[in-house]
Amino acid sequence: MRKREKIVPIILAAGPTDHLLFPKPLAMFGRKTALAIAVKNCAGLERPLVVLGCDASRVRRAVPRPARVVTNRRWRRGQISSLRQALKQIPVDAAFLIYPIDHPLLKRKTIQQLVRAFHTREASQEIVVPRRGRLDGHPAIVSGKLRTEFFKSKTARDVIYCVPARVRAIDVQTRAIFTDFDTPESYRLCLRKFKSRRG
Repeated sequence: MRKREKIVPIILAAGPTDHLLFPKPLAMFGRKTALAIAVKNCAGLERPLVVLGCDASRVRRAVPRPARVVTNRRWRRGQISSLRQALKQIPVDAAFLIYPIDHPLLKRKTIQQLVRAFHTREASQEIVVPRRGRLDGHPAIVSGKLRTEFFKSKTARDVIYCVPARVRAIDVQTRAIFTDFDTPESYRLCLRKFKSRRG
């Protein structure tokens, strides 16, 4: 029987927010920040690791418990640099959840669905991603066996999709796996969707 790997959530919150007046992690949705939503969604897993970079000193004060923080001083080198920084901080045999901070409409039940799929995957499958229709989204869970590949590839996507046979895609009923924000317009759209959703 497959040994259940611990899953460490890696919340990627280091990127710049050139088009917004505030850091993405501090974007408000109702009474919570995007960062608080992400940390809450990871309840039941290992202690989340939040990667900060741009605006780190400002965002750090808003990191909720029980999350811990690692700072990526090379955040300008892209998301993969933040992921590498996080991987250095977690056990080598732990699986990890790659969770971009700019997906505020995600719910805990979607994360739980991915976790169940990861624990029941086939022996050849090392990655679980959510899918709606024909499109894959975020977040993804990756086996610790693949961690070294992230130090050799240019992007996380290169690792996740280089061997299709090792990916298990799980059908979900939400478009939140695609819905992100980067501009005032996309932020307002996310806000409208957040306010109109139920459950």
